[in-house]
Amino acid sequence: MIEQHHFDEARAMITTAGWGADKSPQWHDGLLNCVSWHLAGMPQGYGRSACPYDVKTAERDAWLDGWHTGQAACEREGIGGAE
Repeated sequence: MIEQHHFDEARAMITTAGWGADKSPQWHDGLLNCVSWHLAGMPQGYGRSACPYDVKTAERDAWLDGWHTGQAACEREGIGGAE
């Protein structure tokens, strides 16, 4: 389960790193979800499948792009593993 402290730690990391300063709120939500998910040990049902947006929408595309950016950053930084 992703808990509030995972989101808080992920938000602090994202802010410090300056990832996606020019991106949309949906992109940032995807990024935050991914980094939090990695920090929580990648629990089932909370990863990429947790996208709250409908398929074939710009919001979903942005969320997933943020999520994939977070996935790459976590792999690069050694945070958790890969889905």
